[in-house]
Amino acid sequence: TLLIPTLTLLSPHTVLSPGEAVRFGCSVLLGHYISEFHLYKHGVTTPLVMQRADQMQTTVELTLSDVETFHQGSYSCRYRSKGGFPSQLLSSPPSNAINITVELLTPHHWYNTSAEAPAGSVIKGHSFNITCSTPQQYPGGSFQLRLIRSNGTIRQSLPALASSVTFTFPSAQSSNEGYYYCLYRVQLGGRTFVSRESQPLPIAIRPDPVLSPMVVSWLVSGLTFVVAVVVIVIMANMLCNKEKRPSELERETRTVDNTYVALSINKL
Repeated sequence: TLLIPTLTLLSPHTVLSPGEAVRFGCSVLLGHYISEFHLYKHGVTTPLVMQRADQMQTTVELTLSDVETFHQGSYSCRYRSKGGFPSQLLSSPPSNAINITVELLTPHHWYNTSAEAPAGSVIKGHSFNITCSTPQQYPGGSFQLRLIRSNGTIRQSLPALASSVTFTFPSAQSSNEGYYYCLYRVQLGGRTFVSRESQPLPIAIRPDPVLSPMVVSWLVSGLTFVVAVVVIVIMANMLCNKEKRPSELERETRTVDNTYVALSINKL
């Protein structure tokens, strides 16, 4: 049975920037006519690094050069040794695992405000807040919220005591209008790592409406009622006038009757 190898980190940091190299050491206590050492990334079946070894060599250095974001993950090593009869290459069990991070993950952010504000807007004088969140937190990290306006940039910072923090604005003003960005910052091993900025979050400050939607609804209902009453009154008046006004035939009859009466008086 082949012994389990041991993987060690030879580089000073487990958090790397893109383009850097990370060095591992893979070792086994006793040499078993080792042919080669392999470095594997968890979930990938083919080795990322292969290093040939002398038959009795028990330790090699495995270097992963020019790392990119997709290299982030967990690593282990194996070795292949000659054994059995007839002679064949046997693969050892995997070593312990070491995690590396390539660039801090980009944080996410969102905002909350009063329900009556239009999407992407905050009503002037109302409170609102912006929450920044990261999927990967490190001790001593912090979040920075950056506001870009037409006349400059404003920055705020809060310690990342949890995986997310909330920046609160108790009374929205015109100076709060602009594009908001979140980023995550942490110091590890004497180095400062800063994530990429989140996607821009535009927020517009709208004036406080004089009439609330409920008041507007009441006014519309009241105006509709008044108009309906006026129309009814006008129609009723028109009907009354039509009934009181004599018809053309009635006017002619009255004229003839009056003329007859006048003629009769003259004859007498």
